[in-house]
Amino acid sequence: MTEAKETLNTLTASVIPQRHRPLTHFFFAVLMAAFVAGGILVPPVAVAAEPPTVLITGASRGMGFEFTQQYAEKGWTVIATCRSPAEADALQALAARLTNVTIAAMDVTDSVQIEALAKEYQHASIDVLLNNAGIFGYEHLQTLDVLDYDTFEQVMAVNVYGPLKVSQAFAESVAASNQKKIVTLTTGLGSMTLTEQTGGGYYFYRASKAGVNIVGRALAEDLRDQGILIGLFNPGIVNTDFLKWTTYKGPTIEPEEAVAHLIRLIEGLNEENHAIMTNYDGTPIPW
Repeated sequence: MTEAKETLNTLTASVIPQRHRPLTHFFFAVLMAAFVAGGILVPPVAVAAEPPTVLITGASRGMGFEFTQQYAEKGWTVIATCRSPAEADALQALAARLTNVTIAAMDVTDSVQIEALAKEYQHASIDVLLNNAGIFGYEHLQTLDVLDYDTFEQVMAVNVYGPLKVSQAFAESVAASNQKKIVTLTTGLGSMTLTEQTGGGYYFYRASKAGVNIVGRALAEDLRDQGILIGLFNPGIVNTDFLKWTTYKGPTIEPEEAVAHLIRLIEGLNEENHAIMTNYDGTPIPW
């Protein structure tokens, strides 16, 4: 009864004018006496918890779109970012259907745009910051025969600078949340140990993923005191438009399956397993 009365005090203070509150409490006391006299216990009023929030980069298609859809269907508040929201038809349709999806413009290579969005959400709590945006770069422009510098700059900007800058800008919002997780997608092609198995080539993409791996490890150290956990997860070879950059013709997994695996890994991220490069099936990937 005491808890119910405290709840009433909170509610009346916010919605009932001061002059009417004594009368409200009188009727409440009469009602409680009637319930107690009748042997009926009044349960405390349950207050619904706020759903967790995820911010996803590169959300307009592929893995990013699938992350947006699956998190939204789980009831999360989703901030879905992409470079050109007006052109993201599928994402716009999803947001129209699911009211817990908010679309925001953010190019991960544009520091001004990143900082502006971070300022907009500076008082929000972001449980999971998901650095999904990434590019491969055309395969034929990153070989020993052809090393195109413009392609190198673009791949490094999106795949390394982007996750680092986004993580820096939103770190305080992540630290203010319950889950405190920053997750970046990586790949086994960024592993020095596995190079003997995967062969050479893909120079820019490999360098960018090796780079973002060390960025993740450094962030884990710098953000340790804020309790932030770092995830470095490989989704596998996923059947998305991402593969258009390559000549790969081997087996793939579908985005729905890959994202479901990755969400489970994110849910299980803790102090013992964070900042470790991990495959989508949960096995560690050597550096």
